[in-house]
Amino acid sequence: MKVGIPRSLMFHKLGYLWMKFLENLNIEYIISPNTNKEIMDKGKMLSTDETCIPFKIHMGHIEYLKDKCDVVLVPRFLGNEKESIECIKFNSIYDVVKNTFENINLVEYDIDYTTGNYELFEFISLGKKLGKKRLESLRAYRKAKKQYLKYNKERFETQEKILKTSKRKKILLLGHHYNLYDNLIGKPIVKILKKYDIEPIFSDIYTSKEDKSNLISETLYWKSNKEIINSLLYYKNKVDGVIIITAFPCGNDCLVNELIIRKNKDLPMINIVIDELNSETGLITRLESFIDIINERSNEYERNH
Repeated sequence: MKVGIPRSLMFHKLGYLWMKFLENLNIEYIISPNTNKEIMDKGKMLSTDETCIPFKIHMGHIEYLKDKCDVVLVPRFLGNEKESIECIKFNSIYDVVKNTFENINLVEYDIDYTTGNYELFEFISLGKKLGKKRLESLRAYRKAKKQYLKYNKERFETQEKILKTSKRKKILLLGHHYNLYDNLIGKPIVKILKKYDIEPIFSDIYTSKEDKSNLISETLYWKSNKEIINSLLYYKNKVDGVIIITAFPCGNDCLVNELIIRKNKDLPMINIVIDELNSETGLITRLESFIDIINERSNEYERNH
């Protein structure tokens, strides 16, 4: 059996865990390539107009994988914490994919705190669906989870070292993991920043479980947006500026990112909205202007001190 893993959405957060779990079970897998224009265009054709770009991209990755593996992994995520849920599209994506593609074999697991579907139990269930025994899947998950936590710890330690030792200007890239690392959404921004000798700091590389998101909003319940706010509060005094990366037309981000900007006026901040027609020239112009503002702010501080 060969499992197909789309390089989109939750892959950018949990992909390492999925790969290690499958490796520990000796199950072959294939990962779709970095997002390109062809994948994006196919995803657009398979989606409704109001669908946000990351989900259109996800559909394009499914299309790429459908004939290259035995099953495609499409998990559901409602939420793994009380009173904290993911965007509803993460819970519906399995059904959307199932009803969009004909003759496609999908395999899923379902994370939902309200029904007791916790990660451990769901990975054991996933292993069973892939033809593995319960004990074998349990061992594979526990080993994969240790590897995953170690991997994330090392990423955090590396970024902390950069913050402490790098002499370059540092800009926090604030957004969802599936935007930060996608080849058409976040990576062009990273490329431009590095060209101008800027050190990008990634908001998803954050390990604390302390929740301070109520400082921005006491009624916020989207888990991923809470994580973004908590990361901002941790990094804001360690960076020179913040770039919020928003994929059009995300309703959650339209609300939350506006609150973030209004309540953090002391820090240089820009909201970059990426849409299907995004121009690299326009992106370069906006980022150049923002970098100039940060440099001038730094020069003014040095003159006054």
